[in-house]
Amino acid sequence: MRKDEPSAMIIQTKYFGESEVNDTDIISFASGIPGFAQDKRFILQSFSEAFSILQSVDDAKVAFVVTSPFLFFKDYSVDLPDHFIKQLDVQSQEDVAVWAIVSAAKPFSKSTVNLKAPVIVNVRKKLGKQYIPERSQYALKTPLAAALKEEKV
Repeated sequence: MRKDEPSAMIIQTKYFGESEVNDTDIISFASGIPGFAQDKRFILQSFSEAFSILQSVDDAKVAFVVTSPFLFFKDYSVDLPDHFIKQLDVQSQEDVAVWAIVSAAKPFSKSTVNLKAPVIVNVRKKLGKQYIPERSQYALKTPLAAALKEEKV
């Protein structure tokens, strides 16, 4: 194998069992995710049109349902400070993907989404970090139900 070719590995995942992952798919979280500091390597697994799984490469039990907040909350915005942009080596807006962690509930209509502390990924550099602002107009547990009714997703 050439040095510039991606290497593949098999990992255990929480929702999909064994999955093959290329090292080029791995997103590095230098500080982990709050509460999961030991997990620094994640992948995104598509789950449906609107939802994905942010899965730890190293611990099958650590996986988060995530969604793009813009799918459900059209007026959602996040203003990243300069130091945060530098940490993720963001060069342009196209580098950035914004994900919100979903707390899925039964029934699903009772699910909430964390709009206050989104997960930011530099898709070009494969670097990620959860952004926890000092102040925010958004809540940690915003009901998805209202947005689902409004958007009819």
